[in-house]
Amino acid sequence: MRRIADQTEGEQGSILIEVLVSSILLVITAVGVFSAFDAGTRSSAEERHRAQADGLAQADLARLRTMRISSLSNFNQTKVVTIEKTPYTVESAAEFQTDSTGTASCAKGTASADYIQIRSTVTWPSIGSRAPVVAQSLVAPPNGSVSANSGSLAVQIEDAENAGLEGVGLSGAGAGTFSGVTGTNGCAVFGNLPAGNYTLTISGASLVDKNGEAPKPQSTSVVAESTNTLALQYDEPGDVKAKFETRVGGNLVPSSADAVVAFNSGMKAARAFGTPGTPQKEVTATPLFPFTSSYSVYAGTCEGNNPSLAKAESMPAGPVAEALVSPGGITLVTIELPALHLTAWSGSSSSSPGTPVAGAAVKVTDTKCEEGKPVVRTFTTEVLGGLPDPGLPYSTYNVCVASGGKHVSVAGVAVPFDPNNMQAGTNLAVYLGDPAAPTGACP
Repeated sequence: MRRIADQTEGEQGSILIEVLVSSILLVITAVGVFSAFDAGTRSSAEERHRAQADGLAQADLARLRTMRISSLSNFNQTKVVTIEKTPYTVESAAEFQTDSTGTASCAKGTASADYIQIRSTVTWPSIGSRAPVVAQSLVAPPNGSVSANSGSLAVQIEDAENAGLEGVGLSGAGAGTFSGVTGTNGCAVFGNLPAGNYTLTISGASLVDKNGEAPKPQSTSVVAESTNTLALQYDEPGDVKAKFETRVGGNLVPSSADAVVAFNSGMKAARAFGTPGTPQKEVTATPLFPFTSSYSVYAGTCEGNNPSLAKAESMPAGPVAEALVSPGGITLVTIELPALHLTAWSGSSSSSPGTPVAGAAVKVTDTKCEEGKPVVRTFTTEVLGGLPDPGLPYSTYNVCVASGGKHVSVAGVAVPFDPNNMQAGTNLAVYLGDPAAPTGACP
């Protein structure tokens, strides 16, 4: 009897498991079916939204066709239309174009505002990443519809490689007003503008000109019954990050500098970056226009620190780094600084040098960068009477060392001493025990 009871309990357990598995399968199937129904419902809803959006776009396009050319000129408008509790955003725009293909051209001699492209773009909250509904067409202004006292302005924005920059914001004010953005070829044409002078402002993009400066307002003009073309060049800036090294005991060791100068032949003038008097292990030159040719980068604060300006038959490659800058990129360079091996002595001369003086105050004045305020670098001598970091920008310096109530000045110290031999550096011994040394601190 017990054997029969056990068998019965086992069969009941199997049946229970089968019922549980069947229930789970039924739930999974139901979820799948209802999900399919829900997806189908959402798909139908989106198709309905798209159909309604298309109707709104076509209706808005018809409205634009009925507008006067003077009102349609450079027209931009956004409105919200609610249908069956769904808000649709309708963006209306009209732009002058230069040919029947609807593509603006800013090439000199070919640009003429002959057509107006009208466009209606419609979106709705649940559109997600799907493309909006767009309807567009061309309108040819009838003869006599544009004032004889008006003209057109074509603005071309190109990058460092002479390719058009798309999406650059443009606005202007003067005899009239206008606003818009450049197209895929970097061109924007503004037609039916009152003749006269204008100021063009560029916005909406992180750009610099060839001198690394942000776009400034541009003066331009519109001539009656013609098209004036304004060509500008900007690009996304890049950086140059400079590290430094110098020679101690014939070996290259890490060094520091307070500034670097960057120059490219496309610039108006060289630019200095950094903080004079505050040495750093790294100095970043930013922002820089990404020319297709390399920058010359050297340590210092002015063009007088350029080693290539030295009166020597040849210059080593080390002091000047070549850096090719890319849009939004960082270029790393290492610059070798010539060394000033200065030693402060307590004695009066080379025949009676005494001992090295630690803690002496050293002032090094750059004689080649004296425009405005001279660049002065200060140091304190270490245990062996030398500078903690002998690396300096390429130049000629006036050096003053003070300690014990006296100071000694040495003028015209060339660093490096021999432009053709960077490894030699410049050796300078200063004898603070000289009886003729003036009293007091360095002036």
